[in-house]
Amino acid sequence: MLHFISNVIVFVIWKKTLRDKIRVMIRYPRTLKYIRFVYQYPCNIKKRKISVHVGRGCRNFVVILNSKYVFKFPLFDNGKDVSLREMRIIDTFSKISPIKIPKMEIIHFGDIYVRKYEYANGELLSDVKPEIVCAHREHIAKQIAAFMYSIGVCDPVEIQDLKADKNEQPGFLYGWFHGDIWQNFMLNTKTFDITYFIDWEDTKFQSFVPGLHVATRTWEKRGYRYLGIDVLCEYSKLYLKGISDCSPRKK
Repeated sequence: MLHFISNVIVFVIWKKTLRDKIRVMIRYPRTLKYIRFVYQYPCNIKKRKISVHVGRGCRNFVVILNSKYVFKFPLFDNGKDVSLREMRIIDTFSKISPIKIPKMEIIHFGDIYVRKYEYANGELLSDVKPEIVCAHREHIAKQIAAFMYSIGVCDPVEIQDLKADKNEQPGFLYGWFHGDIWQNFMLNTKTFDITYFIDWEDTKFQSFVPGLHVATRTWEKRGYRYLGIDVLCEYSKLYLKGISDCSPRKK
């Protein structure tokens, strides 16, 4: 019944992010308890400001406290498996990634595993005008490519058990991959340096091709022309250089 009511109510709302937010809050009344939990969360903040968001696929309900902390509540289960997995991935790649990863800890709301992150300062790519992104396309592409390469060529022993096949080795456009590179990073809109890469729950040892295809198609649709091509070119340069540096030299 709640699903039907939510669909009727959001039918007249044109903005997708707002539709998703209202739909989730109607279908999952416990989200109000989540908001209250965050508002009362013990920390050194006197005046509290709350904003709420819905994660991709409406899998998570996200509550932000004063641009200081981000709380991610699972909607479909207790969140234990995904929380523990992401914690291991973040702990591992925080030492490797050339781009900062928000610190994460797990807290509990009853039997619910809640992911609490430090707030990632910056602006999402999707919130930046296409003409501005295009003007800084090469600089942005080099950072994304360096990030993909650094993560992709490593094979950390700490998370080898998370691979589908432990014997698989990194290769060209193959290895550990964030999975959703099209906008899950924050930009400093003065320097256009990428300040953080966020949302690591879908990171896998996999082919980069499907994710890169989605990113490129989305960037093109949004007017970030040729960003995907630049990312692939810069990644290829890094990969070829890595092979060259590791090749045995002739005497």
